[in-house]
Amino acid sequence: MGRTDEELRQMLKRDAEDERFVFTEPMLEEESREFIRTARTLLEHELLVSAVDARKQADYYWEGNESAREEGVAEELSFVGTRVRILNGSLQMEWFRNRTRPDQGAGKQVFSTHLKKGKGYRYSDSLFKKEPKWARDAIKLVEDRYELLRKRAAILSAMRKNLRDYEQLLDECFPGNDDEGDQAKSAGSEQEKPE
Repeated sequence: MGRTDEELRQMLKRDAEDERFVFTEPMLEEESREFIRTARTLLEHELLVSAVDARKQADYYWEGNESAREEGVAEELSFVGTRVRILNGSLQMEWFRNRTRPDQGAGKQVFSTHLKKGKGYRYSDSLFKKEPKWARDAIKLVEDRYELLRKRAAILSAMRKNLRDYEQLLDECFPGNDDEGDQAKSAGSEQEKPE
C-alpha cells in the first residue's frame, strides 16, 4: 500500500487540508484496490493452509486404514475413505464407502459411494457405526477437526463474498476508474479542462 496508517491518520487532522488536497481520487482508489488485492491473496492463502490441515487429518485416518490392511484381520478392515479437495474455491472434506467387484481380469474393480453429510458442519457418527472400533475412533477424531475446518472455510467464503460486495461499492465510488491501471481520472478541481 502506498501510504502508511500513520500518514493516513495525519491526513485526518483538521489542519492537514493541504495533504488531503494532494491525495487525489486516483490515489484513494489505488489504496483501496491494493487492499482488495491483498485481502484476496490472504484469503486464498488461508484456504490453502486449511486444506493442508485437513489433508493432514486425512493422512492420519489413511495410516490407520493401511495398518489394518497390513495386519490382514478381516474384522478390522474398513472400506470407508476420506478425501480433501478444493473445488470451485470451496474446501471439501468428504467421506465415502468403497466396495469391490471382481474384474474380468485377475483384479478387482473398486466403486466408491459418497456419504451424505447432511445439514451442519459434520458427518453423523451413525454413518460409521458398522466400522471397526479403530476406524470409528479415527473417524471421530478426524471429523472433529473437519468440523472446525468446515466452519473456518464457511467464514472464509463469507469474507470473499463481502470482499466482492465491497469491490462493487468501490466501483460505484470510482466510476470509470475500475480498470486496474487507469490513473487518468483525478478530482474535478485538480484537472484542467480544455477551453
